[in-house]
Amino acid sequence: MPAARLVLVALTVGLLGAGAASASSPGDAVYRKLCRSIQARHVRVLFTTAVAPIQLGGSSDCAFYPRGGQALLDGVRVFLRVDDGDKTLWNHSGDRPYGRFRPLAGVGDHAKWGYESGRLPSVADARRGTFTCTVMPSGSGSTYAGGAGPPLAAARAYAVRLLALCADVFAAYRQ
Repeated sequence: MPAARLVLVALTVGLLGAGAASASSPGDAVYRKLCRSIQARHVRVLFTTAVAPIQLGGSSDCAFYPRGGQALLDGVRVFLRVDDGDKTLWNHSGDRPYGRFRPLAGVGDHAKWGYESGRLPSVADARRGTFTCTVMPSGSGSTYAGGAGPPLAAARAYAVRLLALCADVFAAYRQ
C-alpha cells in the first residue's frame, strides 16, 4: 500500500507540473492579441502600395503584405516568442544564414538586423527580457518602401521601420 501511494503521489506531482508548464506558456490568443497590437502606421510605411488586412497564423505569427499580394512572396512576416529562455528565435538557431548581423544603435541594446544582399535587411530582431520579435521581409522587395541614399543607410532606415512594429508588440505584451 505505501508503494502504491508513493506512485500515486509521484503521478499527481508529475501531472500538476505538466499542467503548470502548459498554463505558463502563451496560447494562440496571446499571439493574436500581440499581432493585432501592431499599428497600421508602422505597416503602411513599409510598402509602396496599399496593404491588405493582417494575416494571423500560417508560416508566421502574423504577416502583412500588399493588397492583392501574398505574405510568402511579397510580404513582411512577424515571428514572436514569449518567454523563450533559450533565445532560439533571437539566435536564429536552425535557420538559414541571414548574412552579417549589425546592432541597431538608438533603438536599444537588444536590436539587430541581418543584411544578406540588396538594399534592404533580410531580418530585423528586437528583444526585451525573454521576449523576441523577429520581422522578416520575404520575396524580392520590389513593393517595399526602401530608403534613399547608400544601400547601408537605406537598409538601416528600413530596419528602424521594421522594429517600430516590434515596439507596438512590446507595449501590448507589457499590458
